Amino acid sequence: MFQPKRNNIGDLLCLAIILMLVFVLAACSDNTQPDITEQVIERPTEPPLLNSATSFDGPLVKAGKQSVSRFIKNGIYSAAFDYANTYKEGVVEPTESQDSASADFSTTNTQELGVDEADRIEYDGDILYLAAYAQWTEEKNYQSRVRVLERQNDFSLSSVAELPLSDENSNIEGMYQHNDKLAVLSTNTQIYTYETLSFAPSPWLPNDQKLSVDIYDTSVPSNPSVVSNIKIDGAIVSSRRIDDDLYIVTSYTAYIEGLNPNAVTEEELLANYLAILDTPDSQIMPKVYQNDDEGTPLNSTEDCVIPAQATDKDGYAHLLTVSRINLAAPSDIHSSCISSVASMLYMSDANLYLSSTVDNQTVLHKVSLDSDLTYQASGKISGIIGWRGSPNLRLSEKDNNLRIVTSDYSTGEPEHRLSILNQQGSELAILASLPNETHPEPIGKPGEDIYAVRFMGDKGYIVTFERIDPLYVVDLANPSDPKVLGSLEIPGFSSYLHPLDNGYLLGIGQQVNVNNIPLDGDVAEEPVTEEGMKISLFNVSDPANPVEVNSIVKPNSYTPVEYDYRVLSVLNNNGSYQFALPIESWNLPSDGFARFWAPTNSLILLEVDTTSNSPDLIQRSEVLPDMSEQPYTSGWQDRSVIHGENVYYIHGNNVWHTTWTEDAKVFGPF
Repeated sequence: MFQPKRNNIGDLLCLAIILMLVFVLAACSDNTQPDITEQVIERPTEPPLLNSATSFDGPLVKAGKQSVSRFIKNGIYSAAFDYANTYKEGVVEPTESQDSASADFSTTNTQELGVDEADRIEYDGDILYLAAYAQWTEEKNYQSRVRVLERQNDFSLSSVAELPLSDENSNIEGMYQHNDKLAVLSTNTQIYTYETLSFAPSPWLPNDQKLSVDIYDTSVPSNPSVVSNIKIDGAIVSSRRIDDDLYIVTSYTAYIEGLNPNAVTEEELLANYLAILDTPDSQIMPKVYQNDDEGTPLNSTEDCVIPAQATDKDGYAHLLTVSRINLAAPSDIHSSCISSVASMLYMSDANLYLSSTVDNQTVLHKVSLDSDLTYQASGKISGIIGWRGSPNLRLSEKDNNLRIVTSDYSTGEPEHRLSILNQQGSELAILASLPNETHPEPIGKPGEDIYAVRFMGDKGYIVTFERIDPLYVVDLANPSDPKVLGSLEIPGFSSYLHPLDNGYLLGIGQQVNVNNIPLDGDVAEEPVTEEGMKISLFNVSDPANPVEVNSIVKPNSYTPVEYDYRVLSVLNNNGSYQFALPIESWNLPSDGFARFWAPTNSLILLEVDTTSNSPDLIQRSEVLPDMSEQPYTSGWQDRSVIHGENVYYIHGNNVWHTTWTEDAKVFGPF
C-alpha cells in the first residue's frame, strides 16, 4: 500500500491547491443556495417585492450582520411602501406581603419587592423630591422641574432647591432616588401608544423623540450637582431599578432622511430602496448621547435578535432596546436589541418580560437580567392582557415559571384564562392552564370582565365583574395543576388588590347600586351604576371560603389607586398597617336643567392590624386641606407619604402636612 511521506512540502502544496479549486467551484455553482445569515445584500435592478412589515410572534435569533441589516432596511422600505400604498398589488399581508416590615416611612408601592418603579415623588426620610408639572398662569409660566424639600424637626417642609430639566420643554416621566443619586426620566415629545406604532412615526419622516435621564448627586440636598445627562433615541416603554442598576426599555422606529415620500414609478421606488441599502448600519440604530456628545449606537446590527422564521423578503423597522445604567457610574451603560414591539413591561428580580398583542394573542419575549441582558425565549398565548387597572399585575414569575392571565374577546363573550409558562430552549411553553379538562369551570360568569389580578406566593387572586363581584382564589402550588380553591360574591368590584400579612387582602375599587342587581334568573331593568369608591378587607386565610371582613364606601368618589397602584402609600409595622390614599369626590346637585361640577380632593387614612384577634378596616381620618386659593388640579397624580405619625399629602405641585390623629390640623401648602 502506498504511504505518503510525512512533511512532504510538494504534496501538501498540491493538496492545498486542489482544496482551493474545489472551494471556488462550489462557491460558483448555482446548485447551492447560501444560508440567509451568510448572504451579502445584493443591489437590485428593480424595486423589490417585499412582504408587509410585521412583528413575528415566534422565537428570535442572532442572524448575523448582513441578515439583521437587511431585515431592518427591508422594514424601513416595506413600512413606507404600505404607508404610501402606491406600488404593485399582490404583496402578502402579514405569598407574603410586598411591604417592608421595618421601615419608618412609606416608599413607592411596587409590584415586586426589591424592584423599584419610577414615581413622581421620592422620599428618603429627610428630603422629599417632587416632580412638578409645567404650569401656565397669568403671572408666570413654569416649566417641568423637580422641587427639593427638606424635612424640619417639626416635620414642616422647607424648599431648598429646584432642579430644571436639561430640556426645558420636557415632561417628567418619573424619578428614582438611591444612595445620594437622583435619576429623573423625561421625554421631549409625544409618547406613541402601542396601537399607533404601526402608523406613526412614518419611516419617511424624521423621528427625533428622545428619552432624557438626568442624574444628580444629592449628597448635599440644598446644592444638588449634575452627574450626567444621558439621552436615548426613542420612546420609553417602562423602567425599573434594582440597587444601583436602572433598567429602561425604549422603542425606536428606524428611519432614513432624504427619501422621496412621493415615489410612484419603479425608478423612484428603486432609488428609495437603493438609498436605504447604501445607508450605513450605524445610522439606522438608536443612539445614546452622554453629556451632549455626538452619540453612539446603543448596539450594532449584529447584536440584535430578529425573528427566526424571517426570510430575505421580510423586514421590520421597529426596535426595542433594553438598557442598564449604573447610577453609581453612569458611563457604564449596557444594552441589548430586539426586533419587536411592546406595550407593557413586567420585571422580576431575575428577568424582564416584554408583551404585545398580535392577532388576539399575547406575545411575550423574555430577557435575562444577566450582565449581557441576554434574550432568552418567546411565547404566545390566546387572548390579550387587557387594559383595566395595571396590566402588568396580570403577570408574575415564581420559581422560573411565568403566571399570566389573558382574556379572549373574539367570540363576543369574554373568555378568561390563567396560563403558566416555562422556558424550554428558546420557547416559553405552556406548562398548564385554567380552565382545563380536569377543572373546566370558567373564570368568571358569562359576560364578566376581569377587573383585578394579583399573585402572592402560591396563590392567585382574580376579580371579575359585570353586575356583581366574584373574587376567585387560585391554587398555584403545583404549577402543572392550577385550580380554583374558592370564590366570594359581593356587590361592587375591586380594581386593585393589595396582599397583607397573615392571610388578608385589601381590595380597592367601586361600589355599585345594589338596587340594580337582579335576582338569579331575572333580567336587569336598568344598568348597574358605580356609586362611589369602595375599600374592602378580605380574609383569605381559608382559600376555600374567602370572606369580606368589612368595607368602607365613599359615595360619589373615586381614588386614582384604582388605575395606578403607586398612588397607595403603605407602612407595615410587623402586620400592623397604615394606608393613605387620595380620593376625588364630587357633588352634582340638580337645579332644573343645570348641573354643577364641584370636586373635592382629600386624603383618607386607614388602619388594619392583621395581628389582632379580629382584624378590621378602620378609617382614622380624612385630610381636607384648604384648596380654595389653588387652581383645580385632577387627583390622578396625587401622592402621599407616611412617616411614623406624620403624613404628607401631595396634590398638584404642593404639599400639605398633618399627623395621624383624628381631626388633626393641616399645615401648608409647602
